Amino acid sequence: MNKKHIFIMKPNLQNTRIETMILDVMKDYQYEIKYTKYPRHATKIAKSYQKCSYRIYAVGGDGMVHEIIQGLIGSNNELVVIPAGTGNDFIRTISYTNNPYKLLKMSLHLKSESIDLIKVNDIYCINIFCCAFDSDIANNVHNYQQVKYLPHALQYANVLVKRLSKYRLYPTTLYYEGKKIYEENLIVGAFCNGKYFGGGFKIGKNAALNDGFIDINLVSSLKKCSIPYYLILLFSGKLERGRLYYHNKLKELDLETKQNVNIDGEIYPPGKYHLEIVKNLLKVVIYKK
Repeated sequence: MNKKHIFIMKPNLQNTRIETMILDVMKDYQYEIKYTKYPRHATKIAKSYQKCSYRIYAVGGDGMVHEIIQGLIGSNNELVVIPAGTGNDFIRTISYTNNPYKLLKMSLHLKSESIDLIKVNDIYCINIFCCAFDSDIANNVHNYQQVKYLPHALQYANVLVKRLSKYRLYPTTLYYEGKKIYEENLIVGAFCNGKYFGGGFKIGKNAALNDGFIDINLVSSLKKCSIPYYLILLFSGKLERGRLYYHNKLKELDLETKQNVNIDGEIYPPGKYHLEIVKNLLKVVIYKK
């Protein structure tokens, strides 16, 4: 493949090992490694290649992927995801493995495919927008000390237990074509393009990257005592069995919430958001069909 390859990553110990891997695998290819220096720098780096037709590698977690796609929109560049973060949820939708070495070698022999993105106001979402207790946990998971050797999904559960007593239920309102279609206090509010969040929980079972729809998965709760039951359903992949579960698939909707939201692992403020699916907006290397 004659394309130039641009690797974007944070300067940390894990990525020092990733750099050694890149030097080995990419010795016969034209490539550059770009290290970020401050928050959102990855977006600026990706945007600097707007007029190119390169392969841009997001080396990191979902937050790194999120930053980079903001700079890729409108270009002819291709995205390659090399997981080296904590959650790494998006890679679960497009690959059976999260081994960086295997994925890098595989990617060199794969063509990219066009996928949809969710446009959230002026922000682009590749994986999941969430706005309830699930977003509260995602927004706070890095504020708690990690339990050594505990998988990320269980780290998520650990923070969940700690946040439960502090969490206040907030109302979330959905509008479609100007009409209110849903209004409840939410414990789960996931608007999916990808399938996974929280370190491996399959919330968007019916989501697909190229079906032209936002996959909506909600759970309302007026009593905190019902939260543990639905979280057990979530962990076991059976959320749809709960009577408070709501599912829909829409091309666009408006949403209003009074708490911070989470988009692809990144925190955004409360307020009004317009969500719409944009077809075939980004070229991505898909490892599994």
